[in-house]
Parts: sequence; C-alpha cells; structure tokens
Amino acid sequence: MNDSSPALPDLDALRASGAARVDAVGWHYIETLAKRTREQSGPAQMRLVAKLQEALDRLETRMDAAALPLATPVVPPFAAPAPSLLSPLAALLQDMAPKNALQGTSPATGWRLESPRIAQFRKQLSQISVQKQVKQAMAQAPQNAGPINSHMLVLRSLGLMRDISPDYLNRFMAHVDTLLCLDEAGKGKSTPKKASPAPKGRP
Repeated sequence: MNDSSPALPDLDALRASGAARVDAVGWHYIETLAKRTREQSGPAQMRLVAKLQEALDRLETRMDAAALPLATPVVPPFAAPAPSLLSPLAALLQDMAPKNALQGTSPATGWRLESPRIAQFRKQLSQISVQKQVKQAMAQAPQNAGPINSHMLVLRSLGLMRDISPDYLNRFMAHVDTLLCLDEAGKGKSTPKKASPAPKGRP
C-alpha cells in the first residue's frame, strides 16, 4: 500500500454504537472490505471505497429499522373510519397519502435521523474519494503546458483548494459530480427524428 494514501476511518467508534449487534454479517463484510481497501491503491482502492460506502448505507438503513420500535407512536387527532365504510375512491386516496402526513409529522421531521458516527464515517470516505480524484488528475497533467493552459489552470485551482480549504473542495467536487450526472441524463434523452422527405414519383 502507498504510504501517501489517506488512512481509512477507524471502525471502533461505529462498533461501539452497536453496529455489530444490529447486523453481524454486514459488519463483518464492512471490516473485511475496509481491510482490503487499506491494502490497495489507485483505481482499485477507489472502487473499494465506493463499495464500502454502499455497505455503510445498507448498515445505516438496518440500524434505523432496528431503532423504529423504540420510537413513541404518534396518536392521530381523530380516528380513521373503518376500512369497510370507506368508498373505493377514499380508500385509494388514503393509500396514496404520504405516511408522514397520516402520522401527523412534517416532511422535515419525517426523514430518518442519521447516526453521528455514520455521518462522520461517510464524510471521511467522501474526503478520501475527493483526494484520490485530485491526485489522479494531477498525475494526468499535460506535459510542457503554457502558464495560461486551461487544463493546468484548473489543476492549479484544485491543488490550492486542497491545501487551503479541503472542506470547500469536497463541496465543489460534489457540485461538479451533480452537474455531470445532470449532463449525462440530458444526453440520454432521445431527440425527435426529422421526417424524411417522401420519394418523388416518376413523371
């Protein structure tokens, strides 16, 4: 493993929050994947970091599901009518209504709360990914480029952001990734084909 590679976050804090008790198999997979990630470098490590992020998301979902029974149920202001008394249209509207509206919760409070340990772990994984991307971009810098070469200016700006404000660099890269995804989605839309002119008949 390259000594200049950033160290992965420690899993001890996440283990202390009960992650291993919630999903023992998933936790063992995360520990094994984190060990393999430390042993790799370059593009292989980037792919493992992405897999580690996906495994972390799945573990977070399971931890949230395990904590749901502990929540205090919200008593609705009025009792809903019996299912047998509902008309077909009313039953359909009730099924289509958002669950947070039926429970008397606002959309802001309806979202599941993320564990602080998992949020910190996710942030560190994101920083590792950004540092790898910048490092690879620096390695692909054009040779003998002039001082006003656009490629070199972009790389110089990324290097300054990495040294001066790493947090701003993380937000900037997330914004760029979002724009690239939107651009790819726009290119995927099919453009209407122009109608071909009808063949002319023989005189």
